Amino acid sequence: MSGWAAFGVFLLLGAAWTAAWAFVAARSGGSPLGYEDVSRGAARVRRLLATPILLVLAVVYLVSLRWFPYPSFATQRLGPPSVRVEVRARQWAWELSRTEVPANQPVEFAATAVDVNHGFGIYSPSGRLVAQVQAMPAYVNRLVVSLPGPGTYTIRCLEYCGIPHHGMAATLEVK
Repeated sequence: MSGWAAFGVFLLLGAAWTAAWAFVAARSGGSPLGYEDVSRGAARVRRLLATPILLVLAVVYLVSLRWFPYPSFATQRLGPPSVRVEVRARQWAWELSRTEVPANQPVEFAATAVDVNHGFGIYSPSGRLVAQVQAMPAYVNRLVVSLPGPGTYTIRCLEYCGIPHHGMAATLEVK
């Protein structure tokens, strides 16, 4: 789903939500009601709206699963990784097992940290965030991603890890 399609769905749902509340507000004219009447009416509205809202959220969640960056979903969508890159984060540097990967092919990044949490973010040559995953001590997070085109990609830390955090960067050549 493109960004514009998601935005359209958001607008459609927002308009429906606003129309529902406008309808409720339009019907609420007249003399003030007692607390019990208001409480009973509010409970009825909650019961009427809760089920459709939960159903819409469940459908959106299930439909969006195919775009999740989790390795199993990404492998189904992209295919098995052709290259694996071991990533170790430490204050204030990245250690990569390789710095050159193929373009338009699935690459698996296995990210871990030796000290504190770090955010492993891959930025395209134009500066756009392509993918990210947490690098945590005593845990290996897997990220499967296909880097869209050749160029020099920048790896930055997205989790504040100390005063020199801003300089924690590495490069990755995509060919």
